[in-house]
Amino acid sequence: MAQSKSSFHSGLLTLIFVVLMTIGMANLYSAGAESVYFEAQFKHMFVGLFFYVLFGWFIPVKHVNTYAYLFFALISLSLLVVLILGHTAGGAQRWILLGPVRFQPSEFAKLAVAIVVAKFFYHNRSLHSYGIGEIWPILAMIGMTFALIFKQPDFGTAGICLLIGMSQLAFIRIRIGYRAVLSMFVSGLVLAFVGWNFLLRPYQKLRILNLLNPNMDPSGSGYNSLQSLVAIGSGMQFGKGFLQGTQTQLQFLPARHTDFIFSVFAEEHGFWGSTLIFLLFISIAYIALEIARDSRDCFNGLLAIGVAAIITVEFTLNVAMVLGLFPVVGMPLPFFSYGGSALLTVCISIGVLVAIDRENAKGSKSRRLEAI
Repeated sequence: MAQSKSSFHSGLLTLIFVVLMTIGMANLYSAGAESVYFEAQFKHMFVGLFFYVLFGWFIPVKHVNTYAYLFFALISLSLLVVLILGHTAGGAQRWILLGPVRFQPSEFAKLAVAIVVAKFFYHNRSLHSYGIGEIWPILAMIGMTFALIFKQPDFGTAGICLLIGMSQLAFIRIRIGYRAVLSMFVSGLVLAFVGWNFLLRPYQKLRILNLLNPNMDPSGSGYNSLQSLVAIGSGMQFGKGFLQGTQTQLQFLPARHTDFIFSVFAEEHGFWGSTLIFLLFISIAYIALEIARDSRDCFNGLLAIGVAAIITVEFTLNVAMVLGLFPVVGMPLPFFSYGGSALLTVCISIGVLVAIDRENAKGSKSRRLEAI
């Protein structure tokens, strides 16, 4: 029964993976951006498929567990290299160039955070709850990742890494007294004050202010959000049709191959087409949590939760961003946005999820993931 259920999960995950990959490639083609983006993403897709199969069927999850800290250390080192020698584009220093290859370590940092959190609680198992003093090392590692990515600057990806770690911690029993709650509240107020006055750049502040008032600067800092809303709204129920989106084809929609690519899809396929995309992403989250529940140890369970967070948090925030419900922070849409590093991270993540599911099927008994 457990094996049959696991086979169903893996098969459904693979089906959703292929469907989203296909829709994403078709939507990128329709985005009307330069053909070089589609051609490059087409190559990225085959690399992603290779690593999806590699991690799903050939690399055991126990190897991911064994080398978790090493992987996190390499990604952290890469993030340091980016700050010193990284390639700058669009005002941000986020890429490392290795000959003809350019990759973005901050994308892989999402997976690194999910893996290292799972490893930490696997290595430091407790039969009872954890105190704040016992989990400070993992909090420091998450905070360091956030700081290194924020410095690039890339507030969106830094925030996602933070949310991935927090999502996994939500499944851990942690003892928090009223003094700790009060300290976190006061620290949050201090960080908000310091961040707004000393850390955020002027354009980042404008993005937050535009969220509160999109018409504050309609032809400047608010242009992206307003054009996105026009594109989405014009799609109505059934959309204008493939390659028929006027905001997209007439190039009014900005960053239509990256941050605002969901607006392209919504304009062409409308409310009901967008609902299908929502259902597919919700299905991934549900399957991931089912796999986590059936996992035989806390590493596999917490890693499955981390993968669910990688996909759903990024999807949710990207859609909220294009709908004007979240500041424009430069956040890709999984499977849809152009970018080799982002696509490869998603493919590896789903592959790891399949591997966890297959490992669950090997056990004679499956048990629910209990709070640690």
